[in-house]
Amino acid sequence: MPGRWRIRPSCRGGRGPVSPSLEQYFEQSVLLPEQGGGTFSEAERAFLSRYMGDDFEAALARSGLSRPAAVVTVSGEPAPDPVSDPTPADGRPSADVEDAAALEAALAEARELKLVGFTVAGQELAVPIAQVQEVLRAMPLTRLPAAPAHIVGVTNLRGRVAPMVDLARIMDLCGNCAEQRFVIVCRCRGMLVGLLVEAISTMHQASGDDVEWGIEARVGVASDMVLGLLKVGERLVKILSVDSLFQKVLKS
Repeated sequence: MPGRWRIRPSCRGGRGPVSPSLEQYFEQSVLLPEQGGGTFSEAERAFLSRYMGDDFEAALARSGLSRPAAVVTVSGEPAPDPVSDPTPADGRPSADVEDAAALEAALAEARELKLVGFTVAGQELAVPIAQVQEVLRAMPLTRLPAAPAHIVGVTNLRGRVAPMVDLARIMDLCGNCAEQRFVIVCRCRGMLVGLLVEAISTMHQASGDDVEWGIEARVGVASDMVLGLLKVGERLVKILSVDSLFQKVLKS
């Protein structure tokens, strides 16, 4: 059975402190983005041009998106300032440096996987922790009138403008949806994307033997966005492809 770091019920909306493992992991092992200095990656330019026009920099200034938003961690504390060291504390290169598709392909060969587990519309889901920048409480967003329904809005995270994605809508999940209380900020191909989720449930530390890959025929709904199934006792947790989600957001 996969090992797990339990997260206390506060990650389902309470105010008490969370288990330190989640906070400590992102504090010690994850590189936060540097403050934006007016430069945009190719992916950011493509997204912003599509929904804000070619003069998107002026549009960002008019909407207040040229300034970083105030963000709060899952424990209710203000998020720490970004750092500029190009390598996280555990020596692992950031996912922006690695090719996203290659990183996900390598997961099938991994002997151990670390995943952030969460719930959306009654579904148990997870994403590889190597692609997660940080986990925050939900925040006010700036709407994009021309964007599809699954792009709820955008915000400025530490100087980078990031779209916020409604997972229930983009995956066509038809369960009972609750309030989206948290944002899992993922990095992929030079851009940040926020995944809106209802609850952060568990940090999974799983053996590669506990994951079944190539499960498109078994998953059905949004199968192109599911990498595999993690067996947790009698339950199956869908492991999402951040790269597939990202590409769907860009092509929306």
